[in-house]
Amino acid sequence: MEQALASPSRKKGWSNGGLIVLNLILTIAQISSYATGYDGSMMNGLQSLDTWQAYFNTPSPGTLGLLNAIQNIGQLAALPFCAVACDMFGRVAVLEFGAFIILIGTALQGAAQNTGMFIAARGIIGLGLAFNITAAPLLLLELAYPTQRAPQVSIYNALWNSGAIVAAWTTYGTFRITNDWAWRIPSIIQGLASIIQIGSCWFLVESPRWLMSKGRDEKARKVITKYHANNNPDDPLVNLELEEIRRALEFEMEMSRSTSYMAFFKTKGNRHRFFIILAVGFFSQWSGNGLTSYYLTLVMDSIGYKSQDTQTLVNGLLQIWGLVTSLFFALLVNKFGRRTLFLASTVAILAVFIVWTALEATYEQETALSGEGSPAVAKGVLAMIFLYSLAFNIGWNPLQVTYVIEILPYHLRAKGLVLYNLFVACALIFNQYANPIGVTNIGWKYYVVYDVWIAVELVIVYFLFIETGNMSLEQTAAILDGTQVQDKLVEEVARAVDENHNREITEIAAVVDKKE
Repeated sequence: MEQALASPSRKKGWSNGGLIVLNLILTIAQISSYATGYDGSMMNGLQSLDTWQAYFNTPSPGTLGLLNAIQNIGQLAALPFCAVACDMFGRVAVLEFGAFIILIGTALQGAAQNTGMFIAARGIIGLGLAFNITAAPLLLLELAYPTQRAPQVSIYNALWNSGAIVAAWTTYGTFRITNDWAWRIPSIIQGLASIIQIGSCWFLVESPRWLMSKGRDEKARKVITKYHANNNPDDPLVNLELEEIRRALEFEMEMSRSTSYMAFFKTKGNRHRFFIILAVGFFSQWSGNGLTSYYLTLVMDSIGYKSQDTQTLVNGLLQIWGLVTSLFFALLVNKFGRRTLFLASTVAILAVFIVWTALEATYEQETALSGEGSPAVAKGVLAMIFLYSLAFNIGWNPLQVTYVIEILPYHLRAKGLVLYNLFVACALIFNQYANPIGVTNIGWKYYVVYDVWIAVELVIVYFLFIETGNMSLEQTAAILDGTQVQDKLVEEVARAVDENHNREITEIAAVVDKKE
């Protein structure tokens, strides 16, 4: 693969029209991350709006938890069907179906007449999101150019902040409106990504891996030739990619006759995969990020920043900072090892959170003694919130989806991603119920719980996670099954490519002899 990609005859950069068009197409799938980022930031912003609080009768911590968690409950309801749909109907069809459901939910959310209607609308949005965010990263990873797969999926996850930025600055602008449109406008704009995806459906291209799994090899060849080889059918990369996919599919079927979820418990390698997915799903949400993703308003209230102007402004600035830092590290994922970035990110998160806890405790104790906390300490907490975002974006933000898909063979890829989304949804539901109650009732002591838990995460990441950088999807998936499996796959692909090459030479020689 490395030799084929390094061929001097291969067009690179702006001269490779097929690759440029492919990356433009992939941006349609990239924006699926927009809706998930928009949701958390929007709910942060809405909690700061006096009009929203008045319309929904100032929700209690329990009601607030339900308003946030219902979206993930909707995801849970859809997740059992996502992998089956992706494998049966294709990545593109499921992506568009999810976008359509999200659009229905956002329309109802923007038109909500009471708390019940708002909750139902958010549940429908969660239902659509489950299909949409299961299909999008699969399509990105399986359709992207070989050397761009990890960056594509890492950028996808980093673009969570693009939706968050739009939501944050929309609520910052609309808080000046003194009627219900102050919260209805942000609620409706959540459907922007779905409108773009539905309007661009004719330009999307199906995954060659899915096409070959359905016996549509010629269609897969055309896709790879057009977008990976710049319409050059003689490019050795075409046959190499096709053979790698074909051999991997055949080999995976030999290893696992069952494609049910029980396959995750049948071999040592698959059990290892399951526990990595479990860890990534929960750790990506239980590292303290839930405090700023959905309940920044409560954190700001606890350090004396209570005006809706200040809260919406900080939310907007935090999302811009998050986008810049997450994109920066997303572009570096191939420069450093995956495990290295996860460890560095977790260490940085722990260090920042310990300082954050100490400052929060100081401010709350000062407030209890004198009725007012130190402005300098409050600013220190604010600084920690921004430093926390940087620490989280080193590894956890850009790599979580990339890493999960990289460790999975094709026949478990969709199901593995569903498991990841399931664990994320479960973690978020717990977060969205526990965080507002914990922050409100026990204050800084709740942060200590996170300090201890993040330390536990660090130990688990160190011993459980493996390195997967700079390898093809098939080679990466084989690492957990042992070196013999990996070597066999590489040897069979090389042998098949040589056989194809020799057959082509024989056919050319036969034609020449016939002409003579």
